Amino acid sequence: MRKTIFLVVGMGFLSLLSCTKTSQYVVEKYVEEENKKLPISLTEYMSYDSIRCDKDGNNVIMYYALKNDLVIEAIKNQDNEMTKRVLIGVLQKDARSQMLLKVLKESGYALTVKQLTKEHEVVIEITITPEEFSQELDETQTKDDIKNRINNEVENLNALCPAEIDEFTTAKNVAMDWDKLELTYTYDLHDIEIEDKEAAIENLRQAIKPTVLGPTMRLYRESGIAITYKYHLNGDTLIVNFTPEDYK
Repeated sequence: MRKTIFLVVGMGFLSLLSCTKTSQYVVEKYVEEENKKLPISLTEYMSYDSIRCDKDGNNVIMYYALKNDLVIEAIKNQDNEMTKRVLIGVLQKDARSQMLLKVLKESGYALTVKQLTKEHEVVIEITITPEEFSQELDETQTKDDIKNRINNEVENLNALCPAEIDEFTTAKNVAMDWDKLELTYTYDLHDIEIEDKEAAIENLRQAIKPTVLGPTMRLYRESGIAITYKYHLNGDTLIVNFTPEDYK
C-alpha cells in the first residue's frame, strides 16, 4: 500500500463506501479507524500522529510531528499556496485519496493538514475546502509548482548550511541540476576512520534508503530525479547514488 506524506488511506475505509450509511458517518468512521493505527513514523524526521473530526467546523484535521530543526526551518519558509496546489494534485491523482475527497465533499467537510514541532508549535497549516477538492488539474501549472517547490526546498536548505547533523557529519550544501535531473547532498565527515570504503558506502546506502523511498521524497521520485549523497572524508569521497530504477 502506498503512503503519502499527508495521507494514509486503508482498504478498510474504502469498504465503508459500499455501505448505505451517510457520508458524514463514513468520515467519522474513517477518523476513528485511522486513529487506531496512529502514530506512524513516516521518516526519522516526521511522524503522522493523529487525526480529528471537527463536526462543528466541518473539518477533518491531520496532525504531523516534526523532529528536526533544519527540516522545521525549511518548511517554515515554504510558499503555502504553492504547497497547497501541490498537495491537491497529489491527492487528486491517488485513487484511495480520490475516494476520501469524494466523501469529504459530499459531507461538506474540509481537510486540514497541520505540521507541528515537539513543543506543539504550528509550523505549517493547510486547509483544503470542498470546492478546492474539485479544482480541475492544470498539468502545466502542476509541473511548474512541483519544480518551484523543489527549488524552494533546495534554496531553504542551502540557507541553513553549513549545519551540524550529528557529531560526525556536517551538511555543506544541496544542489539541484535540472539538466541532469539530479539532486545532490554534500556532507563533510570528521573524527571517524573508515577501513572498508565499499562496506561504508553500502552501510550508508541502507541507512539512507528508507528516506529516499519514503513519502518526503515522493515528488523527486515521481519527477524522475536521481538523488546523490556525497560524503567527504580526509581527501576522499564516498558517493551513494539512487536512480529512478531504484524507485521501482
